Amino acid sequence: MTIQDSTHTIAHSAKRFFTGTAISRLSGLAREVAMAIVFGTHPVIAAFWMAFRFSHLLRRLFGEGALHAAFVPHFEKLRKQDPRLGARFFYALSSGVTFLLFAITLLTEGVLGSLLLFGSIAESTAQVIQLTMVMMPAVIFISLYALNTSLLQCERSYFLPSVAPTLLNCVWVVSIFLFWQLPIEKAVEYLAMVVVLAFALQWGVTVPSTYRYLKTNLGSEKEYSKREMMQVIRPFMIGMIGVAATQINTACDALFARWADAQGPAYLWYAMRIQQLPLALLGIGLTGALLPPIARAIEQKNHVQVAHFLQFALKKAIVFMIPMTAALFALGFCGINLVYGHGNFSQEAVYQTTLCLWAYSLSLLPTTCVLILASAYYANKNYRLPTLFSLITVGVNLLLNTLFVFQFHWGALSIALSTALASFINAALLYKSLSKEHTLTFTGLSLETRKVILASTLSIAATLYIGTYFQDHALICLQPAIDFPRALNVQLLSFGAQSLTFTATFLICAYPLRLFSLNSFTKTK
Repeated sequence: MTIQDSTHTIAHSAKRFFTGTAISRLSGLAREVAMAIVFGTHPVIAAFWMAFRFSHLLRRLFGEGALHAAFVPHFEKLRKQDPRLGARFFYALSSGVTFLLFAITLLTEGVLGSLLLFGSIAESTAQVIQLTMVMMPAVIFISLYALNTSLLQCERSYFLPSVAPTLLNCVWVVSIFLFWQLPIEKAVEYLAMVVVLAFALQWGVTVPSTYRYLKTNLGSEKEYSKREMMQVIRPFMIGMIGVAATQINTACDALFARWADAQGPAYLWYAMRIQQLPLALLGIGLTGALLPPIARAIEQKNHVQVAHFLQFALKKAIVFMIPMTAALFALGFCGINLVYGHGNFSQEAVYQTTLCLWAYSLSLLPTTCVLILASAYYANKNYRLPTLFSLITVGVNLLLNTLFVFQFHWGALSIALSTALASFINAALLYKSLSKEHTLTFTGLSLETRKVILASTLSIAATLYIGTYFQDHALICLQPAIDFPRALNVQLLSFGAQSLTFTATFLICAYPLRLFSLNSFTKTK
């Protein structure tokens, strides 16, 4: 029996995605903690994270970005006509992507190897190139995993693909403790090799479900017309321009961070991993659950339902992300100190990472809105405007990075702050353009937003007050010379007291302010 799409089914799918992602993100947090404790923010680790980001530039192209956005609407259209058409399309696309990724990987390895053999390169740069070459094959498994995930989400299977990274993280953590006694250069080299294997295992988790789908729907005929494939390739190429620009911008962010501070890429990475927890749980979860239903609604020419789905998702994003932003500010310092403030992770590293986290936290709401609004464009096979807006955002980000790093000398904080400011511009451009096509009116949303901001502000104030009883609270970042707790029991007590204060204050404020949208993900009005 076909399940009718509704805000209830979107919320139910998002909750399943939320559950799996929560498990994988917690395991990912354990991975980051292990990396921070064992290796700290040593320049070699900064080089490792730079190489990790460089080797994953294609991930957003062939995995989670343009290809995903082009695949879902066309797949839904085809399988509405005939399930076998959809299956043949997925099979042909997977085969083509696999061949292309192998070719690109071999070409990249050849170019980077030539630079090492014939180029005059500084030792620190050569280290980044070597690690990039080691981790480059991982992009094949990452992209195939993401393509399988797109298929499974169209099949309303959200938990399995979202929990699959847990296996990756577990293998990574075990490897850290296997190599920790080796010289750091050798340990990082071995760890880079294990990363490739771990991503292959993550992809392997999705293979059985994908195989069962193909076995049921593919049949003996596997040919797919080139003309039909071009209907995906054309929008993919347009979307790829915007995604490629974003990925180049990501690489430039790492370079700006390196120029600002030799350990800057590590500060940014550890801060970003904390900031991405709520973003992955709600923002990416809502988007993953939203794109297939919107694509089906557009296919049925039901524009009223499209607007209704968007209003529902944006309302949930506003009501949840504003308190999350407040929580990251109020609990950022004691949280960073608890999670990373051990072993080789210095007090200076805790201080700098917290500043970066505060700046990144400003981008939570606009980034979530960008993910939601862009899904409406992609579902409607409109890739031109999101691409244009991405290019504008990249230009703004590069300009701000240059200003903050070289003119104001704000260190690694510059990159996080530039990212946050640019995300607001991207969200505003998407919303303004989309509101002309779909009438997006939010009855009572402005009042509800003010209520959430008030409750969040009072929660921050109460948390800072309680934090003054500990040598570990947000305002201490304004006085970095002060020593803060390194004992685990004190860190736990401090974080526990402040997080309990924030949560209790917010919930107490929520009742008289009648913030009913916080009650349940399934509430649609």
